[in-house]
Amino acid sequence: MRVSNSIIIARSQLRLQQSMQGIDRVRDDIATGVKIRKMSDNATDAWQLVRLGSSMRAITQFRRNADTGINRAQAEETALNLLGNSLTRAIELGVSQSNATASAESRLTVKKEVDQLINLAADLGNTRFADEYLFGGTRAGEPPLQTPAPTTGSFSRLTDGGGNSVNPSGNLTLEVGDGKFVTPNHNATEVFIDTDALDALRALSTALGNNDRTAIQAAADRLTGSSNKVQALVGKNGARINEMESAKVNLDVMEMNLTEYRADLRDTEIDKAMVELVGKQTLYQAAMSATSRILGLSLANYL
Repeated sequence: MRVSNSIIIARSQLRLQQSMQGIDRVRDDIATGVKIRKMSDNATDAWQLVRLGSSMRAITQFRRNADTGINRAQAEETALNLLGNSLTRAIELGVSQSNATASAESRLTVKKEVDQLINLAADLGNTRFADEYLFGGTRAGEPPLQTPAPTTGSFSRLTDGGGNSVNPSGNLTLEVGDGKFVTPNHNATEVFIDTDALDALRALSTALGNNDRTAIQAAADRLTGSSNKVQALVGKNGARINEMESAKVNLDVMEMNLTEYRADLRDTEIDKAMVELVGKQTLYQAAMSATSRILGLSLANYL
């Protein structure tokens, strides 16, 4: 009989302790506002929360990359607009000096302005973005173009291991989504060399210096083609900005969905928790009452 009583007492105490622990857990849920505070609270949901946290940190980095890309693209847009204005001015000068009324003296005067436009274009090629050269490509730590611009030879300032001149190449890529990469801006070769902008400007300068009316007109025509290519880059640049802005919108939507899902997993629903607390307290009081009656029984109750 003593063994039976011991078992009854131990089991009663265990049930009371478990009930009290349940009450304490619900109280903590209400007090902290969260229902998962450690992995053991709910291993499955806790693991989901770990994965959600990793995803949300990734979204933060993707958004930061998108902001950087947009800033780089906007910096390029400014440079492209300035380059386009320079080419437009050079075309005007070329047209004005290709007619019969222009003189050798006027062409030499205009040549000085064209030379300034060449150097302005080269300076634009060495635009800085933070601590890098915007148009440097894969060698963003070095100025890509020679300044002042040379009268002959390559405009590139970069050389290979053998000391030979090489044009800027490659581009920075940024991840703005899971597996989604964008190239925020072009390199100096794409903007200043492939468009023929620098060579066409130099051709106009040479033609003005030689007082060659035919060559001046030809250079003006080349500059028109260069200007069109630069405007095409402006359009591509705008499309890239739109792409990165769209990526940011998608990231915002994704973050909002993940935040709601995390709240469903982690946060306490106060109204439900209050009902649960009242229920557990009622059960605990009933268990206390029942236990006290059971433990109050003696042999005399059976006689």
